[in-house]
Amino acid sequence: MVQRVRKNKRRLTKMEEQSKYSGLVFCADCGSNMVLHRAHTMSASYNHFTCRTHKKDGEACTGHYIRECVLDEIVLEDLRRVTSAAREHPEKFADYIGSKQSTELQREIRRQEKELAAMRKRKAELDAIFKKLYEDSVLGRITTEQFQMLSGSYTEEQNLITVGIPQKESEIQHLRETVSGTDSFLDKAKRYADITELTPELLRLFIEKIVVHEKEVRWSKHAPQTVEIYYNGIGYVGSGQQDVEETMEAPEPLQTQDTEKPRQAS
Repeated sequence: MVQRVRKNKRRLTKMEEQSKYSGLVFCADCGSNMVLHRAHTMSASYNHFTCRTHKKDGEACTGHYIRECVLDEIVLEDLRRVTSAAREHPEKFADYIGSKQSTELQREIRRQEKELAAMRKRKAELDAIFKKLYEDSVLGRITTEQFQMLSGSYTEEQNLITVGIPQKESEIQHLRETVSGTDSFLDKAKRYADITELTPELLRLFIEKIVVHEKEVRWSKHAPQTVEIYYNGIGYVGSGQQDVEETMEAPEPLQTQDTEKPRQAS
């Protein structure tokens, strides 16, 4: 956590200020970092994040505009909700996280295994192709030049697959050995029982990343906007609009409405 804070301290705004969210906020559509915009001429309530890709190329992605004060309210509320659930219902919380991680983990393992099976199948196809080409070359059905030309187009693909198969096997093995970070999160939730302010250290202690979606109606004052908060070791933990029991059963992304009209970055 300390290393993450130190690393992100190099990322300053144009006003030479350090954002407490540096390196934590991401665009849901393109995956790039969200950029914090501040200006001396605007009230702090208008400090806001926009997608870095959109800032560089407005055609490549949308702004995903969200004010910093709005994000503060969302994150603080959700952090209190999740840590409170962990403290007040530790067994149920651990069961929920374990079940959720198990489901997600098995889904990812199946996806990776399908990719591995496809790679092995393609490797067998390439081996058969090379064998046929070699036989044709030996029997004089094709010239040496033709053999080199035909085989060359498959060589790079074969090399990539040869390297990729053990890597994919290693990834699958790592997924099977993944251990839930619930115990660590429960311990932190007990130690931080009264969270009243967000700091860079507190954010990185609890939060892995914050994913901001575009509003359902761009630039609308009242359109819902989804924000997903992923916690270190346990991932996403449902919606702040549900009580503990409902959250454990049917988590949904958090949504907010910004009542102020977005402004362009200064």
